[in-house]
Amino acid sequence: MEVSHLGSGNRICTVLFVDLVRYSAEPVSEQVEMKARFSALLAAALEHTPAADRLVLDTGDGAALCFLGDPEDALFAANSLRSGVREAPESHGLQLRLGINLGPVRVVKDINGHSNVIGDGINVAQRVMGFAEPNQILVSRSYFEVVSRLSPEYGRLFHYAGVHRDKHVREHEVYEVHLTTAPVEQEKPAGIQAAESADSPDVKTEPGPRFPPALLARLTSALAREIGPVAKLLVRRAADRAADARALMEALAANVPESSRAAFAAGLADLGLVTEAGPPEPGQPGTSPRHETADLGPALLARAEQILTRQIGPVARILVRQAAKGAASPRELFERLAAHIDDDEVRRAFMAEADRPV
Repeated sequence: MEVSHLGSGNRICTVLFVDLVRYSAEPVSEQVEMKARFSALLAAALEHTPAADRLVLDTGDGAALCFLGDPEDALFAANSLRSGVREAPESHGLQLRLGINLGPVRVVKDINGHSNVIGDGINVAQRVMGFAEPNQILVSRSYFEVVSRLSPEYGRLFHYAGVHRDKHVREHEVYEVHLTTAPVEQEKPAGIQAAESADSPDVKTEPGPRFPPALLARLTSALAREIGPVAKLLVRRAADRAADARALMEALAANVPESSRAAFAAGLADLGLVTEAGPPEPGQPGTSPRHETADLGPALLARAEQILTRQIGPVARILVRQAAKGAASPRELFERLAAHIDDDEVRRAFMAEADRPV
């Protein structure tokens, strides 16, 4: 388990509380194996979150992950953990309960000088987790209110799960997170329904007609293992724009971290894409650059993130970080990012920024 060293003080953060189901009932030898499998999944789930933006606490039968940066980092981590226990053969038998809350905490030092977290923010996350079924993600009302307003796509991930009362007779409104399937809508209070309708304009939900839905579903699953729940949105957009299978493969591979891009591309061969299109040429999206370029400095990346955020929301931060690892020039960086902008006019304006001096 990792513990980041952060300064003490009060702050608002997102807490993901994770419980290993039936951990305490298992013999010690099985507990050791469960913890090892969980630690490996946790390391993969936190790969895209800077160490300075997180604090990981070992709770014995699980972990409390405190995210000090983007609140959706907790959502990506929760989905990565749940996907890992569902799909990885080495995690067979491991089940998790996951609860997320956004609230106030205080970072303190324990007697050994290590960072610890106390306060209502982490307490509520633990109680929300306690309401969850095995391999279910529940979030508090406060977390829902913030993240569901970041973009319409995020809003559609949450489904009202009612009011639950904890052992202290405190009531909590909770929402279930659905990231990989299209669940049946559950009844919600009229006020919540009205607010979501007002803040969630109609968007296309069906993929483009060029590719079989079954193929796009498999692509979404493969990409989600690399970058989390935003994969569904990226596959849909790429399918709408890609002229052929090669273009689709390149557009999706550009969003995968360089360290796992080769494995991702190899996995696409099983879907028939690589055979049909052939591997990307060197220097094209989907391949690792031959060398890093000094043109992609912090100022350029910050400007790209700022502009892209205005168009697609806070997920821009992750996309810029990933695109920068494979781009050989500022123009290639902006070309990769422009693929995530739906409006043609806005996309052209975004590309014009590539030639502006930093």
